Amino acid sequence: MEAEEFVVFMQELRKERGISIRKLCRGLCSMGVVENMMDGKWKTDRRLQNIMLERLGLVDEDYVYLLDCEDYECWEDRQHILHCITFREIEKAEELLEKYRKRYCMDDRIEEQFYLVIHAQIRRIQGCTREELSAYYEEALKKTVPEAGVVQLSKTALSVKELNLILETEHYRKEGERCARYQEVLDFVEKGKFSRAVRAKIYPKTVYYFSRCAAESSKLMDNAVLLRYCCEAIELLRECERMYYLWELLDLTMKFVHRISEELMQQGQANKAKALEELYQEKEEWKQALEEIYAETGIPKETEDDCYLYVMRGAYCLNDVIRIRRNMLGLNRKELCSGICDVKTLQRLEQGKTRPQSKIVRELLVRLGLPGEYTRIELVTGSPEVYRMMRQLRGEANEWCWEETDALREHIRGMVSMEIPCNRQVVLNKELLSRWRKGEISRETYCKQMLEVLELTLPYHAFLRAGEKYLTNEEQTCIVNRMQGLDSNSEEFHDCMSRLEEYYHLYIETGLWEGVWNMYEFVMSNIGSAWGNIGEYDRADSYNSLILKGCLCFRRMGMVYSSIYDRWWNYDKRKCSGIPVDKELNDEKELSRCILFSHLAKDERRERFYKEKLKIIRDRV
Repeated sequence: MEAEEFVVFMQELRKERGISIRKLCRGLCSMGVVENMMDGKWKTDRRLQNIMLERLGLVDEDYVYLLDCEDYECWEDRQHILHCITFREIEKAEELLEKYRKRYCMDDRIEEQFYLVIHAQIRRIQGCTREELSAYYEEALKKTVPEAGVVQLSKTALSVKELNLILETEHYRKEGERCARYQEVLDFVEKGKFSRAVRAKIYPKTVYYFSRCAAESSKLMDNAVLLRYCCEAIELLRECERMYYLWELLDLTMKFVHRISEELMQQGQANKAKALEELYQEKEEWKQALEEIYAETGIPKETEDDCYLYVMRGAYCLNDVIRIRRNMLGLNRKELCSGICDVKTLQRLEQGKTRPQSKIVRELLVRLGLPGEYTRIELVTGSPEVYRMMRQLRGEANEWCWEETDALREHIRGMVSMEIPCNRQVVLNKELLSRWRKGEISRETYCKQMLEVLELTLPYHAFLRAGEKYLTNEEQTCIVNRMQGLDSNSEEFHDCMSRLEEYYHLYIETGLWEGVWNMYEFVMSNIGSAWGNIGEYDRADSYNSLILKGCLCFRRMGMVYSSIYDRWWNYDKRKCSGIPVDKELNDEKELSRCILFSHLAKDERRERFYKEKLKIIRDRV
């Protein structure tokens, strides 16, 4: 049943969003290929599956992908290229991309499109001509949307990557940009049934391109309309805690406010013009704060590339997962494959020498405490509604809104199979955290029961044992949540810290951290805080610095204020303890930054905390 849930999910989503199979496969493959995929025949190319999901309006970072060796190597090669561009190792990126082209791009339109897009990114950084970029983007777009210039966008199903290509093709168009074309993309995004996380990846850029073009056009457009678009795009970014084109949109917003104010003054409406001052000042504060933090870390404030669209998170090598998980559980090959397959088949699978039947892999995964799916969301479910509710539940829990969290959790409990261990784990994890935060259970009871929730899929001793590990996102969440109830000076707590540090060190060392960043920033920010709490300030700061750099590079605002605060907290403790500091920090400025960035991210709980902390600092002076 678990293996079929994801197919059901896709079918339900396609019907819900009114996207026909013909629309879904246009420019990609025949209708027969999609029909086979929807029937559960998962022999379709993984890249094709991904673009299908994207055309259905979902973002790949919400999924876990278990890839065979060949696909995983391709994923690794992509991630290394994207990492080099993000961190401006351009010569290395160019070299890796050429190797990628020779290995993967023969008669594969999706891979050819990737190559052209990334090559254009590199050439843009190198300062090539607009004509050259125009040719790259136009050719890339035609790989999967050959009729883009003929068919109305409203009659198509497009992924955010394809919409981005339409924007870039228009931006570098030889004959010049057309506001009407940007307007068409804007209408498509506004009317499309995208999740908010997906919309945040393309709507701000679309608004920026459209508004900038309209502002520069000889044909005057109402500044108030353009201001509204910019404000809506900024609000979307705030809700999703992203910063794609945020600085650019703030800059445009201020210009439009200034123009409208001048118009009102000329019309003798000074009061209305003055009313806009507050909006201008707010956006100016945000813009200045962004400029300062980006300058401090040496990262460009402008969104200079589109690598964030191509980073695929949650990808793991299926062969390695089975091998690593078997060793974690202390099973020999015979014990794992008994009644499923012969030992030789398992051995060849772990060595990456064979692609076994899906049925065999599913049974092996389930025996290892994992959902039996190659591609899955957090819960095993065929309901898109549950998917949306889980996103809402996480938001409410982050705000410590426990009544709302409880109501959503119970609704979800009634909509998914609680016979599936990973589903029980998700629901019970959220329930225990809520009960503890509300004071309904003791710390001891919380830790004991959270351990039981973890062990629904993974024995605790298997996590504590040193060595290679594969942990699901929910298992990591259970471990981190349980650590919050442990004594931070205990041997057990430090063992947990060590295992989690080992787990993520490899990703940082190999330059694959973008691929696990969703969990990295959550897990390692907790580890960093824990080191600070026991006086290991330098070690704590190393994590704060890395998380802040990653958030700014990847345009994510969720942990920016936490990193700034933790850095200041470590500084304050050093000062109070008489420990020398490398750099003087201004208490009020640092806490005011935390307040501003938490307000920008609409994190009201953190904003209140920072305001209270600032009051204490002022009273202390």
